[in-house]
Amino acid sequence: MIILVVGGSKSGKSMLGQRLAKKLESKDSNLYYIATMKPYDKEDIKRINNHLIERDGWGFKTIEQGRNIEEVAAKVKKGDTLLLDSVTSIVTNEMFIEEQFIMNVSEKIFDGIKKLSSKDINLVIVTDYLFSDSIVYDDYTEAFRREIGKININLAKISDIVIECCFNNNIIHKGKRYVGDLI
Repeated sequence: MIILVVGGSKSGKSMLGQRLAKKLESKDSNLYYIATMKPYDKEDIKRINNHLIERDGWGFKTIEQGRNIEEVAAKVKKGDTLLLDSVTSIVTNEMFIEEQFIMNVSEKIFDGIKKLSSKDINLVIVTDYLFSDSIVYDDYTEAFRREIGKININLAKISDIVIECCFNNNIIHKGKRYVGDLI
């Protein structure tokens, strides 16, 4: 099963992703947290530490993978459950490599996630909703937002369930028949 959880900053999407992954976990399989954030400042370090505290005791094994998400496929097996948090961090890491700005990373990232999902696993994907404002940004930021948008559209197409998390309210946009007792 593939579940896409979309939400704004501090919307509760990461915690919802954790709960969904835990419920999808099956006996005799692994529960993985794919950590994608590379810390760039003190706020990032604080966010990472908060996520570590929130996951403590849940049974997640952590895979650190900031780029080249397709490489995770070699580390998991059929029946495993993965929480990928977050697409936004992967886009950041793939677009901004040292002094380089790399355009058009959405296809590479989406193909990597598709490769993961082909392993017959449960996959919960957390991503940001970045289009709720009307601000016109610089070209770099707009390119970044477009790449996330392209990935989110493609992920929604292949997901069994799509949930928008808004102030801890969950709106199911796709897959209501599959939700059952997951939420």
